[in-house]
Amino acid sequence: MRIPDHFIRVIPLPRRVRGVTVPNDDGTFSIYINALYGDSDRRRTLEHELEHLARDHFYAAAPIAAQEAEANGAPVPGEGNVPSAPRRIRAYRGTAGLEKYLRSIGALENTIEQLGKPW
Repeated sequence: MRIPDHFIRVIPLPRRVRGVTVPNDDGTFSIYINALYGDSDRRRTLEHELEHLARDHFYAAAPIAAQEAEANGAPVPGEGNVPSAPRRIRAYRGTAGLEKYLRSIGALENTIEQLGKPW
């Protein structure tokens, strides 16, 4: 499995968001890791996000439950475990969509302003 080119930024995010990956227009990805967590949690989150990239989850139509389980190293849920209305992994083209999502879950203004700034 090949992991596409990516940029990692550690920024404060809402506590319930450990990390998020955003596809960029040039085919690279930006991975945002929550600065509010400790080193080991940030490392696990980064490994999880990289697993999504390695498995091409951003281009797959599989249900989010299956993709999350796969990124966590667990067996992919069987057909009986898949929700009737499968959700998809959130993908954002640039930071505008991500900004809207972060605002919807109560992200702080200074977090929004930091998106896209290299860390």
